[in-house]
Amino acid sequence: MATAVAPLSRRGRPGAPVSMPISWTQVKKGLDPKAYAVCTVPALVGKLKAWEDYCDGERPLAKAIERLGKV
Repeated sequence: MATAVAPLSRRGRPGAPVSMPISWTQVKKGLDPKAYAVCTVPALVGKLKAWEDYCDGERPLAKAIERLGKV
């Protein structure tokens, strides 16, 4: 059975794996999910690049909010 978990959440599986946000460039043959566990993630978070361009999609909402008020 598959489950959905939030990024950086501990999974309910042996070895204390963590749901880790990674970029597509990190998805390669040999990627070991066991490398992302409660004891290893704190050091990895500082190097995290999965959300590095997240704010590039930012858009102002003022006009959309204004339009909603006219509906």
